[in-house]
Amino acid sequence: MDLKALLTISVADKVFANPKRIRLLQQIQACGSISQGAKFAGMSYKTAWDSVKDMNTRLPEPVVHSEKGGKGGGGAKLTVFGERLLQMYALTQQMQDMVLAALQDQAIPMNSLLDVMGHLSLKTSARNQLSGTIMSLEHGRSEKGIAADNLNTDIQVVLANGLILHATVTQSSCTRLSLAVGKPILLLFKAPAVSIAIDKTADASNNQVLAVVHEIHSNSQTTEVGLTIINEQVMAKNTAPQMIYASIDTPLANQLNLVVGGQYYAVFSSSQMIVACMN
Repeated sequence: MDLKALLTISVADKVFANPKRIRLLQQIQACGSISQGAKFAGMSYKTAWDSVKDMNTRLPEPVVHSEKGGKGGGGAKLTVFGERLLQMYALTQQMQDMVLAALQDQAIPMNSLLDVMGHLSLKTSARNQLSGTIMSLEHGRSEKGIAADNLNTDIQVVLANGLILHATVTQSSCTRLSLAVGKPILLLFKAPAVSIAIDKTADASNNQVLAVVHEIHSNSQTTEVGLTIINEQVMAKNTAPQMIYASIDTPLANQLNLVVGGQYYAVFSSSQMIVACMN
């Protein structure tokens, strides 16, 4: 589907900026003239002049500064506010395009803007990106759940499918990121930080996630495994599948007898995760 969204900005329920006016401002910026800008934007000079006058008087800051014609000829240029308006409009269009692309891809969760940006825009060296919402914050807890030196915070995160994970960050990071219950976040961690086990253990210091092997790529030294998460407790409906990637030694992979379609546990420490969010 070729979906498009048109952005209109209103002030007091009256149109302030729309695609036609933004195109006019872009041409004025390029040509340095309202009349030439109108020509290239495909509108009459009167319509262009009325549009500029309306935008210049609707907000405390004008968008175009013009000079009357004379011996040296007149001209026009965008104000600093006008230039920022164009930048804002372009950024908003990018976000609209990402959301429309996510709408057509069932593999991308749409629980928050962070979900969409994480899958379509945010590129990192960490292959694992799990989106969730903060359930609780426990200060002064070490990775193994033992009272520590009050420098760390244990974050309990619920994924879209209901699975609960733990991440550990310093309290200074918690404050800097303004982490709070209910805030959407991304958990980032590299594939080598994930090990694979056949059975679940009693070790509470690690996240242990049941998953099905989706793909295996191997050479004599390293085996990369893609796994689809299974939630043992809550099988949520209408949620996009979430993947975990592991990179382990090939001899270990042979010992585990990894096969596509087999169920294993993806094991990773809470301290290996990087927390990303939007303030």
